Amino acid sequence: TGERIESISKEFVLDQVMQLPEKTKVQILAPLDLKEGFETLTDRLLREGFIRIRLNGETYELDGEIPFDKRRKNEAMLVVDRLMVAEKSKKRIYDAIDTAAKMAGNTLVTQIEGTDTFYNLAFAVPSTGKSYSPITPHTFQFNTQSGMCFDCMGLGYQFGASLQGHRVIMRMSPYALFKKIWKDYASRANLKFIEEVFDILGIDPDTPLEKLPGDQLQLLLGGSDTLIEKKGYSFTFRGLGPVFAELAKSATTSLKEELAPWVNQITCPSCEGTRLNPIARSVKLEGLSISEVCALPLGEAAPFIDNIVLKDSILDETVAQLGHRLKFLNQIGLDYLSLDRAAPTLSGGETQRIRLARQLGSWLTGCLYVLDEPTIGLHPHNNDLLNRSLKELCAQGNTLLLVEHDPLTIEIADKIIDFGPEAGKHGGQIMAMGTLEEIKKNKNSLTGAYLSGRKTIPIPEKRREAKGILKMENARLHNLRNLSLDIPTGVITCFTGVSGSGKSTLMNDLIRPAVKQSLAKRKNPDVVTYAGCKVSGISAFDKMLVINQNPIGTTARADVSTYSDLSTSLRRHFAELPEAKARGLKPKHFSHNHLKGMCTKCWGLGKRKIEMQFLPPIRITCDSCNGYRLKPLSLQVKTREMHLGQMLELTVEEAIEKLPPIPKLLKILETLVSVGLGYLTLGQEIASLSGGEAQRLRLARELAKRSTGKTLYLFDEPTIGLHSEDILKLLKIFHALVEKGKTVLMIEQNLDIIQNAD
Repeated sequence: TGERIESISKEFVLDQVMQLPEKTKVQILAPLDLKEGFETLTDRLLREGFIRIRLNGETYELDGEIPFDKRRKNEAMLVVDRLMVAEKSKKRIYDAIDTAAKMAGNTLVTQIEGTDTFYNLAFAVPSTGKSYSPITPHTFQFNTQSGMCFDCMGLGYQFGASLQGHRVIMRMSPYALFKKIWKDYASRANLKFIEEVFDILGIDPDTPLEKLPGDQLQLLLGGSDTLIEKKGYSFTFRGLGPVFAELAKSATTSLKEELAPWVNQITCPSCEGTRLNPIARSVKLEGLSISEVCALPLGEAAPFIDNIVLKDSILDETVAQLGHRLKFLNQIGLDYLSLDRAAPTLSGGETQRIRLARQLGSWLTGCLYVLDEPTIGLHPHNNDLLNRSLKELCAQGNTLLLVEHDPLTIEIADKIIDFGPEAGKHGGQIMAMGTLEEIKKNKNSLTGAYLSGRKTIPIPEKRREAKGILKMENARLHNLRNLSLDIPTGVITCFTGVSGSGKSTLMNDLIRPAVKQSLAKRKNPDVVTYAGCKVSGISAFDKMLVINQNPIGTTARADVSTYSDLSTSLRRHFAELPEAKARGLKPKHFSHNHLKGMCTKCWGLGKRKIEMQFLPPIRITCDSCNGYRLKPLSLQVKTREMHLGQMLELTVEEAIEKLPPIPKLLKILETLVSVGLGYLTLGQEIASLSGGEAQRLRLARELAKRSTGKTLYLFDEPTIGLHSEDILKLLKIFHALVEKGKTVLMIEQNLDIIQNAD
């Protein structure tokens, strides 16, 4: 109502009761806390002279049998007194109110004609007596029962039937629609029953939905209050909309997936998307509710918090912490985000910086911060903002240790340690150590050569001409504002810009699904409309490959040889050897993922897990297969003086020289070397690869396949985790792809890649 919530008196409650008509039955109840145990509580109340208790809505005698189940959530109230409203009962009513308030911490309940009215004497509206539970931090949390909006359960949206948006459904008759929805129950008797219900409601069962009169369609979707009596029971027809909405909110995952095409999300009309209940939304701080503060851009939220005038020093630390964290978020360039922004809508760079802000925004001192490539996904502008914050952290007495390739961040380091000379088995040495100037002058340092300019990534002298156009019209999604542009095909095109500017939305949420939708259809239409954006020129492609940062495997059974398809050729080769044929061994006997081939002691993992009683488990090399993962019989078959287990211990570069000269094998190995992965061992687990290595391995697998010249490649920040030397190798591949007639689109912040784009 906008009125202030204050304390009310017991006399106020007495006046409310005395205003009722004479002889109205009233019960005065005291809410009970069950922490001391139900039996202990009832024994104590009996000794104090009370007679009745109300448990979960039912009234019981305290000295009788009370069905209390401690496993459920119970609501218990002591019946302090039961009486009728009369002038002579006024003192007795007041005494009952006083007793109830004392027993229940200034709260009580009056039950009048079966209706409960809750009173919180310390927290109510003085004009009406309307009372509320005490406000706690949980009141402002949409993930708790005391804070969430009860209509949308704290989601901020509700579900509604979206049949009108489906052309196929709207062409069906109500009869056919029900037959489709309840196909598992579409017996003759049930369908006849549905027809009879339609007849009572006046819905034509055979007319297509799109031709049904408005009132009939409304009945079908929204339901009716008409009471229908059939077969000895009565019911109302609820309508498809409410039924689907309820199922979509509370059904099992599989049912929700099946319902997805039938429902759409609408902003909750009760909380208007804020996800909080009315009491939480009504509490104001400097005129704003918590949902209004969270909707402010961070650039406006910080001064709002700074300008709060505190009457009590108890909140000084809270406001100071809020100020620090908001300041850090603004310093690293996130001032345009609001606190209520949904996490799935954030870009990779935004997510990275928020994770950083969470850790670094506490402004601790005397700490060691270890940061693994904090500039991933950041534009040089955002990078500069981050570097300033890192320097400020250091100035406060902290130590920062960074793993980083970005030249802008390397330049702010007080000391640089350069590892090399190459990767994998060829690495592990310190090539140079010192300041930026010392690293630049050191001839052993490959990093120094790039930083000093002695070695550079060449810029193409000539740019390619586009072979066609991929046209985007009216792109409106997330941060994109009605964007129209022409993207050249047959060349390298780079999307760049500050984090959150819409690059990922354009490529991953519009171009990718639009092309996928077109390729999925037989005739491969040239024009597709997706999410309101018209995309044309798609017929220039007959295939699309997406290379992004998603993990390519987490199981210990997947390794470089299985992922790149080397193992298939190797198993076939071993099975063809005379010794294998003599023993009756087939390709499956050389697979550590097949029961016929795997070592049965470690189950093809090469390691055994030993459980330690008071310590974490440890992994030791299997003593049966010596870590080779195969059965002894399979390990007896050798070629070039090596069995398959020993071959999987070779690096990709060693494998080119030592593996049998099988054309398919050599092509895959050479592709792995060309993307800079020659140092990986064939048996290395996929889960142990870095993000950059995983992305290049995925690229190598695709490059090794036979493909046409009409392929569209989509790369999402392919240089993540790469040194300048690796970027040089990667650029050669990009240029080679385009020379073969393919189209490369990429999101990238690296300046060398941007300069190489057409």
